[in-house]
Amino acid sequence: MATTQPAVLNRDMGQHQWYVHLSRLDGADIGVVKSAVQQLRKDCADKGINLVIGLGPTLLADLTDDVPNDFQAYETFVSTDGSGKEAKDTQEELLFWLNSEKRDEVWKAQWDAREALKGHMKVARETMTFIFGESLDLSGFKDGTGNPEPERDVEVAIVPDGESGAGGSFIIAQRWIHDLEAFNLLPVAEQEKVFGRTKADSTRLSPQPPPSHLSHVELREGKTGDDSTPKRDEMSRRSTPYAFHDGTVGLYFMAFCKSQAPLRERMRAMYGLDGGVRDRLTSYSNPASGAFYFAPSVETLDAALS
Repeated sequence: MATTQPAVLNRDMGQHQWYVHLSRLDGADIGVVKSAVQQLRKDCADKGINLVIGLGPTLLADLTDDVPNDFQAYETFVSTDGSGKEAKDTQEELLFWLNSEKRDEVWKAQWDAREALKGHMKVARETMTFIFGESLDLSGFKDGTGNPEPERDVEVAIVPDGESGAGGSFIIAQRWIHDLEAFNLLPVAEQEKVFGRTKADSTRLSPQPPPSHLSHVELREGKTGDDSTPKRDEMSRRSTPYAFHDGTVGLYFMAFCKSQAPLRERMRAMYGLDGGVRDRLTSYSNPASGAFYFAPSVETLDAALS
């Protein structure tokens, strides 16, 4: 049985999160890349830092033959309703996601890895995030309400044994920018219609407003968001908010799934690309970055980095 990277299944995240996206430079030495990533794994294990290594389609194919089915690069999702709303493509080759209670140790581990990769990989972007209250988004709504029970994460998020990429997980990673001032001008009842849940206790609205966020991302056997039918193609979320010095705020959205198609389906639904109405949430928040990665099993990483 393949072993999943432990941090993929760990919901007890540390307070301090660090996301680093990198891609190879011309002439990069794959041996240097392997060595740096392997050393980062060791450093994080020694310090008790939660670490997920995500590989983009190009780097994964260059490191291993154990490539999962239907692993595509992220492409920009553009609404067709004339609003100009879009979820931007910023696909890179390598993702480090570190989290711990100790910010200094997280910083040091990712810094050392970046230094080791200099001249071979370039940091495209990084985001530091934090846990806000009881897993709240900065809007005040609880994040991750739609997550499956923790004991179902393997069923939902991990490629089953016997399939290519077994023990691994598909990742979607996006930095959403909130127009928090505009959102906060809405009465609470209208805010709840945007999300499809109550703000105080995250109770599902009934009936569900068709433009709500929930009605776009909660996949069902019948109509999306219809709670009279069973859920399908679930994912396990690990999202945390961020706040930059220039006043930019939002949510770093990360989720894990055993296949990639449901992640793409949700994005297409949110931007109304399959004939539906655009998700009302996108009137107040849109991704400035977006990428798909695959988190290989421990055994695949060990072999790929040797």
